Amino acid sequence: MPRSFALLLLVAVALGAVAADPAPKADELLTVQKGALPVIISAPHGGRKPIPEVPERVGKGVAKFATVLDGNTAELAERLAALLEQDLKAKPWLVVARFTRKHLDVNRPREHAYESEKAKPHYDAYHAALEEACKAVKKQHGRGILLDIHGQGEHPAAICRGTQNGKTVSLLVDREGWSAVRGKNSVLGRMELFGYKVLPAGDAPLNTKEEAAFAGGHIVSTYGSHTAFAVDAIQLEFGSHLRAKDKVEPLAKDLSEAVRAFYDAYLKDGK
Repeated sequence: MPRSFALLLLVAVALGAVAADPAPKADELLTVQKGALPVIISAPHGGRKPIPEVPERVGKGVAKFATVLDGNTAELAERLAALLEQDLKAKPWLVVARFTRKHLDVNRPREHAYESEKAKPHYDAYHAALEEACKAVKKQHGRGILLDIHGQGEHPAAICRGTQNGKTVSLLVDREGWSAVRGKNSVLGRMELFGYKVLPAGDAPLNTKEEAAFAGGHIVSTYGSHTAFAVDAIQLEFGSHLRAKDKVEPLAKDLSEAVRAFYDAYLKDGK
């Protein structure tokens, strides 16, 4: 091959590589922060970015199919993480989806989460990050809390609790009683003291069921303390009024204070 032709071929290949627009790696559509605190924050439904070459899901044969954005939950999760770091002088774990739920729902079992294999790496990356966080928290602290941040519109001014009626916080309840889930030093109990409406209410009979639609999905079911991960998990469904753009900062501040109260009461001393 003549030298001049070889050089032209190399230039053409190089230009082609520059011109190519490959799909982003899985982690480019996630925000993942490794932490030192026994606190994990997850926000699976606040993403707005499409996944390249992945069509919108149609949900054929999928029960409770949903693609709606949980507006401002990604922003709430990130602000909560920043405030906790500022207050506790250490980072919580953080996993936030940047991809839209229209293409992928990581709060569903794999068979219901995506319809294109090109979405699979992003599903795997989200759950790999959560699994790493849970294993690290268990190893380093012996106990921890996973807060799965969501949004709902059925009760616009309320926060709905999701623990699968206590299943995903079974170790916490066994160790500390239900006061750790709904008492004054619990996350939700402290939010009630701040004036927020919580469902079920903190003073409701203990046998009061969580609303079926908000009782906890795949994430808390997979990583809750009833599993080998041994980290207590609560799905927090924030009403649309609470998540308005101008309400995110005060909500994050109140939530960080509530998590701090829980941390001081139930996590600070570690194992």
